Amino acid sequence: MPISNCDVLKNEEGFLRLPELDDPSIVRYVDFAEDEHYGYLALQLCEYTLEEYIKCNFTEDSLGEMKGLAKQVLNSLNVLHCQYPQILHRDIKPQNVLIDVKNKARLADFGISRRLQEGRTTLHTINAGTRCWKAKETIPAHSDVAKRSADIQVAGMLMYYILSGGHHPFGDDFRCETNIYDGIYNLDHVQDVVAKDLIERMIHEDPKKRPKVEECLAHPYFWTNKTGIDFLQKVANEKEIDKHYENPERHNVMAVWNQCAEEGLFSTWKHTMKHKLPQEVFEEMDNRRKRFPYHDDVFGLLRFIRNLHQHHAGAAADIDLMEMFPALIVSIYKFTLNQGWNTRITLEDFYPAKSTNPSLDDTLDKLSLS
Repeated sequence: MPISNCDVLKNEEGFLRLPELDDPSIVRYVDFAEDEHYGYLALQLCEYTLEEYIKCNFTEDSLGEMKGLAKQVLNSLNVLHCQYPQILHRDIKPQNVLIDVKNKARLADFGISRRLQEGRTTLHTINAGTRCWKAKETIPAHSDVAKRSADIQVAGMLMYYILSGGHHPFGDDFRCETNIYDGIYNLDHVQDVVAKDLIERMIHEDPKKRPKVEECLAHPYFWTNKTGIDFLQKVANEKEIDKHYENPERHNVMAVWNQCAEEGLFSTWKHTMKHKLPQEVFEEMDNRRKRFPYHDDVFGLLRFIRNLHQHHAGAAADIDLMEMFPALIVSIYKFTLNQGWNTRITLEDFYPAKSTNPSLDDTLDKLSLS
């Protein structure tokens, strides 16, 4: 890089030489030198940028691999955000994620990255980033505030880019940046409803409503089938869903569910189960509950799933619940969060260890200034 702009290069060198960034998800530093005309930064040799890799390798059959890449990008961001003080990348985009010889994603280009001051969660600095790869709050020309939530929104855009084969959630034309600012997006190129839920959370126009990176990595999109089934069974055992169907707690929770969920979303689950399970298994399950039959609602489905795995593990293993009810996991996950059940000891294993208040960043800033 020309010596006149060598400050950017030295800034990147400073970050890449940090011991805490010596990580498989970060591009590896090799050496730095300069002469009277240029600065030179040597990094590990990678095969592609993410942009090139997606163009060459994306197919409908590669979605499992793309999911892995999306998780690797979040892991790299987690390396930055879990530091104390935190590091903000500030220029996440397809060209700044490199793919190494093992097809693993590594975050690169720390030229405009910054480290927060100790005890602070907000950075006051000049505007930075690349057109269409900026968070909403950083788009105004006069904006001088950066938080890790800005990295999260752009990482959400990048996640959609990976899973859609190179599309942008806010549009691929000149209106893209305007759409980011106005909160207008389209996720039609991704069919997975669980992935869509995570992306929507990440690209939310309100920075306070975006998840932390550790919450992104703990989202059901990255769960195994076993984890998902364990989660549904644990929720089915909660006191509001367990016990007899006529208990008042269940009615109260059902009323809340009906307010926040699509009406009748799982009302035909019995029909689906009847045609997927062996007839004798379904009839035996149904006969067990003659006095308190399974209701035609989501909580009836949860109890059925719980009992199926308890009493007919073999038959349960032969069906794919995620394929039968693709929206079930994420619907229950959102509901438990809205109800505050994520703080219950019975469910805490399915959520990040430390769940922070959405306004914590602002509170910390006020404390640090006082």
